[in-house]
Amino acid sequence: MDNATPALLAFLLVLSVPAMTVLGAETAGGTEDGSNAALQQQASPQVRQTDVANTTNRLQLTGDVRSEYIDYRPNLGMALASADDEFRIDHEQYTLVEEEFDSATASERAAMIQRAYERLEQRADELEERERDAVRAHANGNRSTAQLLQTLMRNHNEAAVLSERLDELDAHADRIPDYSLSSRQTHVDKNVFDFHRTSLRASLDRLSETPTGLSHQNVVVSTSESGYSLSMMEGSNYVVETTRFDNRNESAPDQFEDLEAFERTMELYPWADENGSPHFQDNSPDHYWTEIGHSQGRLEIYLDSGTGDVHREAQELIAPSLPSESLGPWQGDGLNMTMNRTPTNGPIKVTITDQQTGEPVNAAITFDGTEVGRTGDDGSLWVTPLIGTHQLEAETSDGVVNTTVTR
Repeated sequence: MDNATPALLAFLLVLSVPAMTVLGAETAGGTEDGSNAALQQQASPQVRQTDVANTTNRLQLTGDVRSEYIDYRPNLGMALASADDEFRIDHEQYTLVEEEFDSATASERAAMIQRAYERLEQRADELEERERDAVRAHANGNRSTAQLLQTLMRNHNEAAVLSERLDELDAHADRIPDYSLSSRQTHVDKNVFDFHRTSLRASLDRLSETPTGLSHQNVVVSTSESGYSLSMMEGSNYVVETTRFDNRNESAPDQFEDLEAFERTMELYPWADENGSPHFQDNSPDHYWTEIGHSQGRLEIYLDSGTGDVHREAQELIAPSLPSESLGPWQGDGLNMTMNRTPTNGPIKVTITDQQTGEPVNAAITFDGTEVGRTGDDGSLWVTPLIGTHQLEAETSDGVVNTTVTR
């Protein structure tokens, strides 16, 4: 690759605009009087998890929350960003070591490995910093939702390459007599890379690789000064990941001994503890990872060892299996709208029927005027709500029915 190629990539990145449609939202909080009072849920800061009955607790954001829909589609910008990151990492972390390694002495090889490893560590820190900067800029209104999601997807792709390079460095280190990288430290670094590798982002990454722009995915992106949350529906499966920056303190000493971290995690997720099969891993000095499979899905938990709180959480939940509250009906233009609402900011099931016959109706469902899907043959659709107060509407060729939803 000649010297002009990186410059060309950068130029194309500037020109490419992600094919994403964004729906804005108000900040969390506030209620509204009137006949829809049953839908109102006053937003309030959550110190840790939101305690809910008959399902898993969930990590919540604090403070003023900016929440928006984004219509994620394959686009040139994502592909070029990924290619540019991989080229840069290959050049700095891999090619140099591979060319010089065989002809070097054992001590020279060790020095080469150590320098490359330190660059990987620095790069991991840069991913963390890039994520925090992008999230806080979005929360403050200084970055678009499309730009934020692009940054998070770049971190997703770059973390995969960094993890591979770490494995390669470890393999090269094994070829040096009486030398090795610390298995404990390399495991920690791989966990840091895994922070940026979630099932939700993997689904979006696969979507980015589709040959046409016909496929798309509605994603709810929510941010505050304290962190961010991404959520979406995949059919009837609800996928959500949440990160809390204020629950992270890498410089604080580990406050747990023996199985205390596991006990702390189970204390924060009592329903999952009682109804699931936890897999606990405790060999990271600054955080503890637990995965729990249960009857409603699965979750991953990263407990920070310094704060004793959950730093990151990812959940995949089967929406019809979640406890729900039936609301409605609301009527308009011969249509009935009912809703099943699941706890916290979980998904809601919207059902549209004909007032006279009770038969299901195929309708376009919108939040604040932006379509998020259509009801199926049974007249129902699972949707991920925005945080805040929003207008939910169902529209057919014959009319509309609507209500106000506050989450």
